[in-house]
This record gives sequence, C-alpha cells and structure tokens, in this order.
Amino acid sequence: MAAVHNLVSLDDWLAFQEQQHSKTIDLGLERVRQMAQRLGLLSPTALTITVAGTNGKGSSTAALSAIYTTAGYRTGWYASPHLLNYNERICIDNQPVSDALLVQAIEAIYAQLEGLTLSYFEWGTLAALWLFKQQSCQVQVLEVGLGGRLDAVNVINADAALITPIDLDHQAWLGNDRASIAKEKAGILRGHQVAVCSDPNPEKSLLDYASNLGVTLALMSKDYHYQRLDAQTWQWQGLNKRLRLPQPKLLGEFQLANLSGVLMLVQALQSKLPVTDEQIAQGLQAIQLVGRLDYRQLADASWLFDVAHNPQSIRALADYCATHLKNQSIAMVFSALSDKEIAPMVAQLAPYVERWFVAVLSSPRAASRAQLQQALAILPDEQLVWCDSIEQACERAQQQPTAVLRLVTGSFVTVEQGLRWWQQQKMNLGEA
Repeated sequence: MAAVHNLVSLDDWLAFQEQQHSKTIDLGLERVRQMAQRLGLLSPTALTITVAGTNGKGSSTAALSAIYTTAGYRTGWYASPHLLNYNERICIDNQPVSDALLVQAIEAIYAQLEGLTLSYFEWGTLAALWLFKQQSCQVQVLEVGLGGRLDAVNVINADAALITPIDLDHQAWLGNDRASIAKEKAGILRGHQVAVCSDPNPEKSLLDYASNLGVTLALMSKDYHYQRLDAQTWQWQGLNKRLRLPQPKLLGEFQLANLSGVLMLVQALQSKLPVTDEQIAQGLQAIQLVGRLDYRQLADASWLFDVAHNPQSIRALADYCATHLKNQSIAMVFSALSDKEIAPMVAQLAPYVERWFVAVLSSPRAASRAQLQQALAILPDEQLVWCDSIEQACERAQQQPTAVLRLVTGSFVTVEQGLRWWQQQKMNLGEA
C-alpha cells in the first residue's frame, strides 16, 4: 500500500486509526488474524501469557511484567486503556516504548493492509505483537481489552492464561449476567495451557468451559492460598511451595488476591521460565501501574486516584476506605460513563465521603447530568458541588482544608482528566 505522506508523528497515526474503521468496538478475529498472518505474528517465539477478566487485569499484567523483567527475561507487556500517553499500552522490560518505535510498527502494519480496515484496538494489538517480535522478547504478557473469546488479543494461541475476577461490565457486548460474561472470558483458554483463575467465586460456566476443553484450571482456595501475616508481610502457598513476601507496591487487600493468582501462574511456569523467590519479591516492588490506589501530593494537599468503575471494583475501593481511611475526611471528585451502573457505585462510597465534586466528563461516552443526578439523589444537597468540568472539580477539591484527602474515581476517563489537571498544577508550581 502506498505511503501516507502526511502521517508522520504518532499523534497523526493515532488520529488516522480513530477515523479508519466505522465502529469503535468491533469484536471478531477475522481481520486481525489476516493481518497477523501477513505480518508473521501468529506463531510467536516468545512464551505468551494472556490475561482476561473484569477487574485486576491491569494489576496482574503489570505484576507479571515486573517479575519477568526483574528475572532478566526480555519482556513485552500490552495493556489498555492508557491514562495519559498511548505509549503506556506497549511496554518492553517494564518501560513504555518510544514514539519512534510505535510509528515504525504502525507503518509496517499499514504497508500490509491491502484494503482491510482495523479498529483502534486492533491496530494497537498488532503493533504490540510486531514490536515484541522485532525486539526479540522472550515473554509477552497480553491483556484482553474486552471480553476474551472475540478480543483481538485472542488471535494468539497463548501458552498460559490467567482469568481475574469477573463482574458485570460491558453487558451490551458480553451478556447481562456473570455466567454469560464468564463464558466470554473463558474463550482465552486452550487445551494445552497452564491456566489459573484468581476470581474467588468462579462461575460454573467458566469451570464447565475449562472442563470441556480438558483444561486443569488452578483455583484460589483450592489449589493455592494467601494470607496477610502483618501490616508489612503476607504469605502465598501452592504447588508444594510457600513464599513469605513483603507488602507489594500495589495497595489494597484485593491486590493480594490478584497477585496470588499471578504467583500461581509464575510457579506453574517454572519449568519454562525459572524465577527465584528473591526475583519474585523484587518484582512485586517494581510494579509500574498508574491510577490504582495511586497516592500523590500537590503542594500540601494529598490526592488518591483510583480507576474503579464497576460495582466490584468500587466495592474494593469502599473496603479500602473502611479499613484504611475510616478516620479520614474525604472529598470526592467523581463522574462516570453512561453505560455503567452508577447508583450502586454512589451507594457504596457514600458512607465515606463528606463532599462530592461532580462534573459531566469530556467524553462521547459520558453519563449525562440527568443520569448523574439520578444516581446521586440519595445524597444530601449540601454534600454535592456541581462543576463545569473535572478540572474545575479538582480545583474546588484542592481548595478544601489541608487535612482532607481528595479522592478521584468513577472511571478511567475521570482519573485521566484528573491526572492531567494534577500534572499541569505540578508544572505550574515548578514541582514536576
């Protein structure tokens, strides 16, 4: 295909990708399989780990990337969505790749299109796979974007699979109950794989899918266990192995459950990817992940950013507030997307929040003011402050007394817009 001479920068190419395909979300493997075949990507030499689930995917893939990088393996890590920069989606050795490498990958894909159009996510998936091959990665950790069975990532027959906790999310594409969604997530399983599930209450549909494939699915509380020993130490046990580990970089008790599944997978792959106990401990301290119980300072004010955006992840955030922030005055910057169950989110967080700074998101998928008002109707009027934008909501929250913790949550977009505001303020203060 002829070169597109006006597309030079990464931003140029990303804008082109957004306009190229008629649907933002277009599940199916036919297009991406054709392109992967043309690019020679369907049989990677890297050991491939695919991760699917509703919550905990980002934490789990980040942990796998950190552990295998620490152990000295050339490691590729593909995740989505990004929060601040597209480069966050594709990391090698735990670091985002450069614009130049991304443009090189995208140009290679463009040259093989031959009349096909790709969705934005398909472009990213192919770019990741191409870069991991070009950079001679020994391990590639691939996070499913949506579902599992029909997600572009599933074009690769992975060597190992991890399924994280499943909850109601993206029902328009995946089904209206946990059983249907779990079956879609189970689509990443293959008969020959090492396979682990870190959902503490796996659906029967998932277990049946694995059984029908002949997959031995390692389950929490049955095949592996974890427990907190004290404030700074926890223990993992499985496969006749016991590890005593320091508190990981990721905060929240739910993260121990996520990391427990990761450790089960790492132990099950020891014959192919040996890792020492010390490398595991070091890797858990080296995790790079923005926006998950992410504490930051701005002048004398404390901020906490968390991308919780569905009932299960909001419940985990509420549990964290109950356990660790019960004596803390909290001001919330909040908004959500229109396809989420917003009222349960509000109800779970309401007991811990003194004041809510709310705005309609700058996003085509944003919940309307009417939707937000309906969900927030359980709150007293004096607790609610309506703002024109997330930026204004953050400014109003920053003006609260120093002792107040400012919590930004409700969606990836809320956290993205909040973090961009925070970054700009840091620059203005000369603290960046």
